[in-house]
Amino acid sequence: MTASSLLLLAALALAAVALVRARMAIGSVRARAFAAPRGSEAAGVRYSFTTAFLPWAKESASAHPGTYLAGIALHAGAFAMLARLVLTLVPITLPPPLEQVLAALYGIALACGLALLVKRRVNRPLRAISVPDDVAANLLVDVALAAALTAALAPAATPLFQAAGAALLLYAPLGKLRHMVFIVTSRRLWGRFYGRRGVRG
Repeated sequence: MTASSLLLLAALALAAVALVRARMAIGSVRARAFAAPRGSEAAGVRYSFTTAFLPWAKESASAHPGTYLAGIALHAGAFAMLARLVLTLVPITLPPPLEQVLAALYGIALACGLALLVKRRVNRPLRAISVPDDVAANLLVDVALAAALTAALAPAATPLFQAAGAALLLYAPLGKLRHMVFIVTSRRLWGRFYGRRGVRG
């Protein structure tokens, strides 16, 4: 196993342990529901993972469809990149047509990520509410996407992709990037709460 593969494997393990510990800590800070339910928790969870993601269910998304679509493309490319990153640890060669499709997805996601970063910097209201973590998270994802694109076009660059991916994973538990794991937990808790209250569902 190469040095970059070992680095990636260590980063995966450290990130997994940190994220699992953070997830386990959530149960210790949640208040117990004591009011009588007025709706269905299951219906609220279904809503939070389906209809709630649609652009017309989000005020900001419906007002900015371009940004919404760019965000969808960025997240799709990022998740594809992470899956491909893990696959670099096993001796699997993807069919060239699939690799080309992934390369196109990485390129689109990278362009969207950079465009969203520029928008955050030039838009005064967005810049006013931005914190350094917003920029760091975006840049780390963009660098990993760029490395994934390079590796898809030139497999010899796979060690670079693994190193960029390792940096991304090591940062993930520390900042907003952890939402790539906690979105499932947060949407489920959100859905259960509002479904139980009969507000959503």
